[in-house]
Amino acid sequence: MRRFLSGLAALALACALSPGISSAQEFPTRPIKMIVPVPPGGTGDLVSRLMATSAGKDLNQSIVVENRPGATGNIGTAAAVKSPADGYTIFLCSIGNCAVNPSLYANPGFDLFRDVAPVILLGTSINVLTVNPATGIHSVKELVERSRDGQISYGSSGVGASNHLSGELLKKMTGVPLLHVPYKGSGPAITDLLGGQIQAFFDNEPSILPFIKSAKVKALAVTGRQRSANLPDVPTMEELGYKGFVIEPWYAIGAPAGTPPAVIARLNAAFNRGLQDPAVRKALQDAGITPTGGTSAALGQHIRAEHDKWGELIKAQKITAE
Repeated sequence: MRRFLSGLAALALACALSPGISSAQEFPTRPIKMIVPVPPGGTGDLVSRLMATSAGKDLNQSIVVENRPGATGNIGTAAAVKSPADGYTIFLCSIGNCAVNPSLYANPGFDLFRDVAPVILLGTSINVLTVNPATGIHSVKELVERSRDGQISYGSSGVGASNHLSGELLKKMTGVPLLHVPYKGSGPAITDLLGGQIQAFFDNEPSILPFIKSAKVKALAVTGRQRSANLPDVPTMEELGYKGFVIEPWYAIGAPAGTPPAVIARLNAAFNRGLQDPAVRKALQDAGITPTGGTSAALGQHIRAEHDKWGELIKAQKITAE
């Protein structure tokens, strides 16, 4: 009995000194907050809400989406990584806030590699190079030739967005003086593309696809490693000879650094299982998103590679946040 009581005392002491162990085993015991640092209605918001529902079912807890936009994702991301590292606050980590912004902003409000714990890569998309049909441009080659006199402008959803960097990469590869016109989101840029105020736009497939299908804009190329299943007749930029021209906007889940590994593993498993749901996969694919999944370590490697790739382009093109 003396040994038994001593053992209980030792166990109690161990639990008191290691509260993270028991909490990770019980996780989650209450709803989880997912901070989405973009406005409602966009692709990132769609992916977040869809995955919050599917992973929440696996966890037997609600995952509540909280949109906190501003500073191209920096405000929501900074708030998320400064939250308690217990797994009850996670956030949407994407090509913008978790790859581009740390190189674009002198002080984004967080340190990408010190403050962020990778959880899972949810999916990837592509950009589509489109033009207003009234331009009479039918190929990337024609667009490049027409751009040499500086009369062709292209829109973006903001400085540092993947559609902005797509145009900058084309400028770097060809030397043509494309004029960049930033907007506050894809919607206004599409409006001006349809109206002829800008001639070209590298938009995310989910938001531009309806206008391509209705022939209101013409698709010249896609920026993925492969052609889009939704646009099988549209070539990739690499097929057209632009080697290395691969831009695939991506969507992932991050957590504050210091979140217990067991909690990260539980979250990763829940989102991975959610991605296997046929209804979820179809909804993502219909929106132009390729479901991915995988380990938290794989996401960490992906973030590092994307950060380095876009940091190099931002430096070469001398791009700064305005």
